[in-house]
Amino acid sequence: MLLVGLTGSIATGKSTVSAMFKQLGVPVVDADQIAKDVVEPGTPTLKKIVAHFGSEILQEDGRLDRDRLGRIIFSDRQQRKVLNSLTHPAIHREMVWQVIKLFCRGHKYAILDIPLLFETGSKLHKYLYSTVVVSCDEETQLERLMARNDYAKEVAQKRMQAQMPLCNKIELADHIIENSGDLQFTKEQVLVLHQRLCTSYKRVVFIVVLGILVLLYAVFFLRNILTR
Repeated sequence: MLLVGLTGSIATGKSTVSAMFKQLGVPVVDADQIAKDVVEPGTPTLKKIVAHFGSEILQEDGRLDRDRLGRIIFSDRQQRKVLNSLTHPAIHREMVWQVIKLFCRGHKYAILDIPLLFETGSKLHKYLYSTVVVSCDEETQLERLMARNDYAKEVAQKRMQAQMPLCNKIELADHIIENSGDLQFTKEQVLVLHQRLCTSYKRVVFIVVLGILVLLYAVFFLRNILTR
Protein backbone atom coordinates (compact mmCIF):
# COMPACT_ATOMS: atom_id res chain seq x y z
CA MET A 1 0.00 0.00 0.00
CA LEU A 2 1.31 3.42 -0.96
CA LEU A 3 1.23 6.21 1.61
CA VAL A 4 0.48 9.69 0.27
CA GLY A 5 0.90 12.75 2.49
CA LEU A 6 -1.70 15.50 2.04
CA THR A 7 -1.15 18.96 3.48
CA GLY A 8 -1.75 22.64 2.85
CA SER A 9 -2.10 25.80 4.87
CA ILE A 10 -4.97 27.14 6.91
CA ALA A 11 -8.07 27.77 4.72
CA THR A 12 -6.49 26.57 1.46
CA GLY A 13 -9.06 23.75 1.19
CA LYS A 14 -7.18 20.67 2.40
CA SER A 15 -10.29 19.24 4.05
CA THR A 16 -12.24 19.74 0.82
CA VAL A 17 -9.64 17.81 -1.17
CA SER A 18 -9.48 15.12 1.51
CA ALA A 19 -13.27 14.67 1.20
CA MET A 20 -12.90 14.30 -2.58
CA PHE A 21 -10.45 11.44 -2.13
CA LYS A 22 -12.89 9.78 0.28
CA GLN A 23 -15.62 10.04 -2.37
CA LEU A 24 -13.32 8.07 -4.67
CA GLY A 25 -13.11 5.31 -2.09
CA VAL A 26 -9.62 6.21 -0.88
CA PRO A 27 -9.09 5.74 2.88
CA VAL A 28 -7.95 8.86 4.72
CA VAL A 29 -6.02 8.92 7.98
CA ASP A 30 -7.01 12.30 9.42
CA ALA A 31 -4.37 13.74 11.74
CA ASP A 32 -6.71 16.59 12.75
CA GLN A 33 -9.35 14.16 13.99
CA ILE A 34 -6.73 12.04 15.74
CA ALA A 35 -5.35 15.21 17.37
CA LYS A 36 -8.82 15.83 18.83
CA ASP A 37 -9.21 12.23 19.98
CA VAL A 38 -5.90 12.11 21.89
CA VAL A 39 -6.83 15.15 24.03
CA GLU A 40 -10.23 13.91 25.16
CA PRO A 41 -10.84 14.25 28.92
CA GLY A 42 -8.87 11.71 30.92
CA THR A 43 -6.24 11.04 28.24
CA PRO A 44 -2.54 11.14 29.18
CA THR A 45 -1.89 13.76 26.49
CA LEU A 46 -4.45 16.19 27.90
CA LYS A 47 -2.98 15.76 31.38
CA LYS A 48 0.45 16.70 30.02
CA ILE A 49 -0.97 19.78 28.27
CA VAL A 50 -2.70 20.93 31.47
CA ALA A 51 0.48 20.34 33.47
CA HIS A 52 2.35 22.74 31.19
CA PHE A 53 -0.24 25.37 30.22
CA GLY A 54 -2.39 25.31 33.36
CA SER A 55 -6.02 24.41 34.04
CA GLU A 56 -7.23 27.69 32.50
CA ILE A 57 -7.03 26.07 29.07
CA LEU A 58 -9.87 23.73 30.07
CA GLN A 59 -13.59 24.32 29.65
CA GLU A 60 -15.98 23.80 32.56
CA ASP A 61 -16.73 20.25 31.39
CA GLY A 62 -13.02 19.34 31.45
CA ARG A 63 -12.56 19.45 27.70
CA LEU A 64 -9.74 21.36 26.02
CA ASP A 65 -10.59 24.99 25.25
CA ARG A 66 -9.08 25.12 21.77
CA ASP A 67 -9.70 28.82 21.24
CA ARG A 68 -7.93 29.79 24.44
CA LEU A 69 -5.01 27.45 23.77
CA GLY A 70 -4.89 28.69 20.19
CA ARG A 71 -4.45 32.28 21.31
CA ILE A 72 -1.46 31.21 23.39
CA ILE A 73 0.40 29.15 20.82
CA PHE A 74 -0.23 31.30 17.76
CA SER A 75 1.42 34.28 19.45
CA ASP A 76 4.36 32.31 20.85
CA ARG A 77 6.45 30.03 18.63
CA GLN A 78 8.17 28.38 21.61
CA GLN A 79 4.87 27.46 23.22
CA ARG A 80 3.73 26.07 19.87
CA LYS A 81 6.79 23.81 19.80
CA VAL A 82 6.05 22.63 23.33
CA LEU A 83 2.47 21.76 22.42
CA ASN A 84 3.65 19.83 19.36
CA SER A 85 6.13 17.87 21.48
CA LEU A 86 3.31 16.91 23.85
CA THR A 87 0.77 15.86 21.23
CA HIS A 88 2.75 14.49 18.27
CA PRO A 89 3.91 11.19 19.86
CA ALA A 90 0.33 10.15 20.64
CA ILE A 91 -0.89 11.30 17.24
CA HIS A 92 1.85 9.39 15.41
CA ARG A 93 1.15 6.18 17.36
CA GLU A 94 -2.53 6.26 16.41
CA MET A 95 -1.71 7.09 12.78
CA VAL A 96 0.64 4.09 12.57
CA TRP A 97 -2.05 1.82 14.01
CA GLN A 98 -4.63 3.06 11.47
CA VAL A 99 -2.16 2.59 8.60
CA ILE A 100 -1.49 -1.01 9.71
CA LYS A 101 -5.22 -1.78 9.69
CA LEU A 102 -5.64 -0.26 6.21
CA PHE A 103 -2.67 -2.25 4.90
CA CYS A 104 -4.24 -5.47 6.16
CA ARG A 105 -7.43 -4.62 4.26
CA GLY A 106 -5.51 -4.48 0.97
CA HIS A 107 -5.98 -0.86 -0.10
CA LYS A 108 -3.88 0.38 -3.03
CA TYR A 109 -3.00 3.64 -1.32
CA ALA A 110 -4.05 5.76 1.63
CA ILE A 111 -4.06 9.50 2.20
CA LEU A 112 -2.36 10.76 5.35
CA ASP A 113 -4.05 14.12 5.96
CA ILE A 114 -1.41 15.97 7.99
CA PRO A 115 -1.57 19.77 8.48
CA LEU A 116 2.04 19.95 9.74
CA LEU A 117 3.50 17.43 7.32
CA PHE A 118 6.57 19.49 6.42
CA GLU A 119 6.91 21.17 9.81
CA THR A 120 7.45 17.84 11.60
CA GLY A 121 10.85 17.28 9.99
CA SER A 122 12.08 14.68 7.54
CA LYS A 123 11.46 11.46 9.52
CA LEU A 124 7.91 11.05 8.27
CA HIS A 125 8.83 11.72 4.63
CA LYS A 126 10.81 8.52 4.22
CA TYR A 127 7.64 6.47 4.75
CA LEU A 128 5.64 8.38 2.11
CA TYR A 129 5.45 7.47 -1.54
CA SER A 130 4.59 11.07 -2.46
CA THR A 131 3.34 14.35 -0.99
CA VAL A 132 0.50 16.63 -2.07
CA VAL A 133 -0.04 20.28 -1.20
CA VAL A 134 -3.41 22.01 -1.57
CA SER A 135 -2.73 25.56 -2.65
CA CYS A 136 -4.65 28.78 -3.29
CA ASP A 137 -3.71 32.41 -3.73
CA GLU A 138 -3.13 34.45 -0.58
CA GLU A 139 -6.10 36.77 -1.10
CA THR A 140 -8.51 33.84 -1.40
CA GLN A 141 -6.94 32.17 1.62
CA LEU A 142 -7.40 35.30 3.72
CA GLU A 143 -11.00 35.78 2.62
CA ARG A 144 -11.87 32.15 3.38
CA LEU A 145 -10.29 32.26 6.82
CA MET A 146 -12.07 35.48 7.76
CA ALA A 147 -15.43 34.10 6.59
CA ARG A 148 -15.00 30.63 8.08
CA ASN A 149 -13.78 31.66 11.54
CA ASP A 150 -15.33 35.14 11.70
CA TYR A 151 -11.86 36.63 12.20
CA ALA A 152 -10.87 40.24 11.81
CA LYS A 153 -8.37 40.76 9.01
CA GLU A 154 -5.46 41.31 11.40
CA VAL A 155 -6.24 38.12 13.36
CA ALA A 156 -6.54 36.06 10.19
CA GLN A 157 -3.24 37.39 8.87
CA LYS A 158 -1.55 36.53 12.16
CA ARG A 159 -2.85 32.95 11.97
CA MET A 160 -1.56 32.61 8.42
CA GLN A 161 1.85 34.03 9.32
CA ALA A 162 2.19 31.58 12.21
CA GLN A 163 2.50 28.72 9.70
CA MET A 164 5.24 27.74 7.30
CA PRO A 165 4.85 29.87 4.16
CA LEU A 166 2.72 28.11 1.57
CA CYS A 167 5.31 28.76 -1.14
CA ASN A 168 7.84 26.71 0.87
CA LYS A 169 5.43 23.78 1.09
CA ILE A 170 4.82 23.95 -2.65
CA GLU A 171 8.55 23.66 -3.29
CA LEU A 172 8.75 20.53 -1.11
CA ALA A 173 5.68 18.76 -2.53
CA ASP A 174 5.57 16.18 -5.31
CA HIS A 175 2.09 17.25 -6.44
CA ILE A 176 0.14 20.52 -6.23
CA ILE A 177 -3.64 20.82 -6.25
CA GLU A 178 -4.70 24.37 -7.05
CA ASN A 179 -7.86 25.28 -5.15
CA SER A 180 -8.28 29.00 -5.67
CA GLY A 181 -11.39 28.88 -7.81
CA ASP A 182 -13.98 26.50 -9.18
CA LEU A 183 -14.51 23.25 -7.22
CA GLN A 184 -15.01 21.32 -10.44
CA PHE A 185 -11.46 22.20 -11.47
CA THR A 186 -10.24 20.95 -8.09
CA LYS A 187 -12.16 17.67 -8.53
CA GLU A 188 -10.59 17.15 -11.95
CA GLN A 189 -7.11 17.55 -10.47
CA VAL A 190 -7.93 15.09 -7.69
CA LEU A 191 -9.23 12.54 -10.20
CA VAL A 192 -6.10 12.83 -12.36
CA LEU A 193 -3.89 12.35 -9.32
CA HIS A 194 -6.01 9.41 -8.14
CA GLN A 195 -5.59 7.65 -11.48
CA ARG A 196 -1.85 8.34 -11.45
CA LEU A 197 -1.48 6.90 -7.95
CA CYS A 198 -3.46 3.78 -8.89
CA THR A 199 -1.13 3.29 -11.85
CA SER A 200 1.88 3.81 -9.60
CA TYR A 201 0.57 1.14 -7.23
CA LYS A 202 0.37 -1.38 -10.08
CA ARG A 203 3.89 -0.46 -11.15
CA VAL A 204 5.26 -0.85 -7.62
CA VAL A 205 3.50 -4.22 -7.19
CA PHE A 206 4.95 -5.41 -10.52
CA ILE A 207 8.47 -4.37 -9.50
CA VAL A 208 8.13 -6.05 -6.09
CA VAL A 209 6.77 -9.29 -7.58
CA LEU A 210 9.46 -9.25 -10.26
CA GLY A 211 12.11 -8.71 -7.60
CA ILE A 212 10.82 -11.65 -5.58
CA LEU A 213 10.78 -13.91 -8.65
CA VAL A 214 14.34 -12.90 -9.56
CA LEU A 215 15.46 -13.56 -5.98
CA LEU A 216 13.79 -17.00 -5.96
CA TYR A 217 15.38 -17.87 -9.32
CA ALA A 218 18.79 -16.80 -8.04
CA VAL A 219 18.39 -18.94 -4.91
CA PHE A 220 17.26 -21.92 -6.99
CA PHE A 221 20.14 -21.43 -9.47
CA LEU A 222 22.76 -21.20 -6.69
CA ARG A 223 21.28 -24.23 -4.95
CA ASN A 224 21.65 -26.31 -8.12
CA ILE A 225 25.27 -25.23 -8.56
CA LEU A 226 26.20 -25.95 -4.94
CA THR A 227 24.55 -29.39 -4.95
CA ARG A 228 26.29 -30.69 -8.10
